[in-house]
Parts: sequence; structure tokens; C-alpha cells
Amino acid sequence: MTDKLPKGFSNLAPYLDWARSTELSRNEKRWSATLEDSQAFYDTMLAHAPAALDYLNQFTLDHISRPENDADRRLLDLCLSLAEVSATVEMYENPQPKYVFPIQRFVPTHDAWPLARKGDRT
Repeated sequence: MTDKLPKGFSNLAPYLDWARSTELSRNEKRWSATLEDSQAFYDTMLAHAPAALDYLNQFTLDHISRPENDADRRLLDLCLSLAEVSATVEMYENPQPKYVFPIQRFVPTHDAWPLARKGDRT
């Protein structure tokens, strides 16, 4: 696929910066975004998540991890970012909540799983 997102999901293109391949990177984006940006991403993705998950459900993770299917991977990453940003919008109402560990102190070891492409940090 040469498009950034699968056919039918081009309206999510303004949020491609949220398509991060690791949990750490997704959380760094969540912590660096404004509450307004987080809310806009959340609202848009929440409306499109059922269709996105229905679309992705037809593939295996092996299929999605292949370089020729990067558009599918980006859509999966957007869905995963929705899961991360939901805490900001639904619970904390603040991208940098006061009583949680700073994301820099939390480095998930599972970010090294093959589909995560070894993460953004080594």
C-alpha cells in the first residue's frame, strides 16, 4: 500500500502523528499533547474505532507487521494510541497528571516485541 492509511480511513490523516509504534512513544505523545489536542484525537478515534477494529480484525498480526502493510500498521497504532489517550480524557483531564509516574520513569520491556519494531529507543 502506498497510502498512509487504508482505504476508507483517510479522514484520520490529520492524526498520523499519534500513530506511534511503541507504548513508550505513544505515552510520550500523550504527555506532550495539549488537552485540546488529546480531546480532538480521542473524539475522532472513538467515532472511527469500531470500523477500524472491524477492518483490522480480518488480518493477523504477522500480516500487519509486514512492510508492505504499513498503512494497516498505522491504523493499528492509532487504535493503540486511543487506548493510551483515553486515560487523559476520561480520568485525568490533564495530559500530565499530578499523581502518576512521569512517563520517562516507565519504560515497558515489552516494547521490544517484534511488531513494535524494537521501539523508538534502543
